Amino acid sequence: MSESEQPHHHHGARGIVERITEHHEQAVRRREEEALAEAAGSAAFDLGADIALPTAGHGPVGYDIEADLGTDKEPPELRS
Repeated sequence: MSESEQPHHHHGARGIVERITEHHEQAVRRREEEALAEAAGSAAFDLGADIALPTAGHGPVGYDIEADLGTDKEPPELRS
């Protein structure tokens, strides 16, 4: 029996299956997006850890926060 010869109820069942499949795929995408948004929202930002890497020419200190932030060339009164 060809697709056009199948009884009408077969088309209805196929439509339901397609709608359920589409709904499931949308739900999965929505959960993935929500999980990603939650992970991004709860991610910690640690400026010290991000810029506190040893730089060339800085022996015992290991890093220079003023140089990392670009304030090392400013007058001392503007640094605070």
